[in-house]
Amino acid sequence: MKSTDQTVLFLYGDVSLLGVLKNALLPLQVDLSVLAPYIDLDQWQDHRTQAVSVEEFQAEMVREYLQLPDNVRQILSLEAFQAQGDRLADTIQARALANRKPTDLAYSRRRLEKIGYLRLFSSALSHFGWSSLAADQSGICLALNSTNAMFSPTPGTPVLLRKVGYGAEHRFTVNADNPLPGFFCDHAENQGRDEWRVAYGNPADIHLPESAISQIYTSINTPPGIKQALRDLVAKDLRYRHVELLEVLPDPQRWQLVAKPYAKT
Repeated sequence: MKSTDQTVLFLYGDVSLLGVLKNALLPLQVDLSVLAPYIDLDQWQDHRTQAVSVEEFQAEMVREYLQLPDNVRQILSLEAFQAQGDRLADTIQARALANRKPTDLAYSRRRLEKIGYLRLFSSALSHFGWSSLAADQSGICLALNSTNAMFSPTPGTPVLLRKVGYGAEHRFTVNADNPLPGFFCDHAENQGRDEWRVAYGNPADIHLPESAISQIYTSINTPPGIKQALRDLVAKDLRYRHVELLEVLPDPQRWQLVAKPYAKT
């Protein structure tokens, strides 16, 4: 897991999250619609004309350096050769294009389809979360501790939690800094969502530890029966006695949402 100062992250869903709490099993998403249309970049982009990326340019610089005669490389370091990038830019770009294969400009569906994932957010007051993921303000939101064991890898089950980057350059190469190309990316217009994603190497349901949950939120359209069931859960289920219940409402003064603790009964 990549370290982060974001201790609490928020998971939005419909009323089926009540069943998740009762069973302590959390289903993972496996479809790649969240990456559309860029996941299919190779299907409509001509690989011969797409601009050379920074990654491609750097890789071609290394390839060109390794093809230099041994006696030249003995007196010219790779760093010194790369420092000539501006002067050699046209040549390097042309050779990168000539060496390019269609698969060089494709996100690996095969790699991405091996994961299950969750979409998480930095706030319980996300308009997108409530309107789109919580079924038009009728669902539930869980506050999860990002340092909990559910976000840590275990033997045989890699886990990767990262913040989504917005409007970044396409990077197709798999490396330590980019283990799942395309997965932690989104359109620049969505930057206000402040989204995080966690990918699990085993796409089966995962155990949801009660210790991971600190708060449960509902909203204005959450059915009264669901709200009462949550009251009963927190009052009677020892696993959730520590959990705080809050309701998200429209702010009466501004175009934003506010959260208030459940009224005492």
